[in-house]
Amino acid sequence: MKPGTRDGAGVLGAILAALCCAGTPFIVGGLAALGLGFLRKDGILWPAMLLALAVAVTGFWKGARTHGRWGPFVVGGLGAVSLAAGVILVHGFPAMQMIYGGSAALVIGAGWNSYARRNCATVSTRASA
Repeated sequence: MKPGTRDGAGVLGAILAALCCAGTPFIVGGLAALGLGFLRKDGILWPAMLLALAVAVTGFWKGARTHGRWGPFVVGGLGAVSLAAGVILVHGFPAMQMIYGGSAALVIGAGWNSYARRNCATVSTRASA
């Protein structure tokens, strides 16, 4: 997998699984329309979400080691914890706030990580020229 896509793919997969667990109508409706309604079970979605979060956090970690900025890793890691806790441990209105907040943090972390990778590549290209 291309280095910059790991965190983005993990973030996307985790958010989709979490929103499905939360019963978000357009996700649940989309699964039903595709004939994949059977996937809407915690026994399937939780491991898929946790695996996607592990992929995303690994991408953040590798990005931090590449460009030296630990901010995206911290923001993404906190988002991952919030998202997972909102889906698995907390229920009701606070869970939705944790899911949406964690999703936002993951997206911000992925964007920041992508920007830092691109900026790092540009700086190293200029330095070698």
